[in-house]
Amino acid sequence: MPSRMEQLLGSLRQLEQELGSAPDPDWVVEWKAKLVGLLAKLKGWLKPAIEGKPPLVEWTDLEVAISETEGEVYKAPGARLIGPKGRFVEIVPKARHIFNAMGRVDLVSRRGRAMLARFAPDEWSFVWTSADGRWESAKLTEDSFAEVLSEMLG
Repeated sequence: MPSRMEQLLGSLRQLEQELGSAPDPDWVVEWKAKLVGLLAKLKGWLKPAIEGKPPLVEWTDLEVAISETEGEVYKAPGARLIGPKGRFVEIVPKARHIFNAMGRVDLVSRRGRAMLARFAPDEWSFVWTSADGRWESAKLTEDSFAEVLSEMLG
């Protein structure tokens, strides 16, 4: 009789065979392309810090597992930024399907979390709740990104 671990490994192998061969739905392909574009924009803004002598920020590409509310599970691109003294920020896609938006990506560090939401095909904004509980937003720009990163890496 197989052990619990052997049963688990068998189940995982079967699941990998079933899910690994299925192509991503069109909306996942589109979402991943938007994430690649967002990451390229952010990395471009950080190019002087990444390529400096010495580099001020180390950029590492990540692959993140996402589980949508509809049950779709897939892997998507993300990144980890490591700054001075090992302080880091992870750029983590959370979901394509999100209330009132076309996707959400979190920037996470020991100092907290900043949320980016996509409200139009190529429009990203930082979103947060104000002290009185209202949602507020600011468009993603090089300056708004630098402000958020300075708070998170500081």
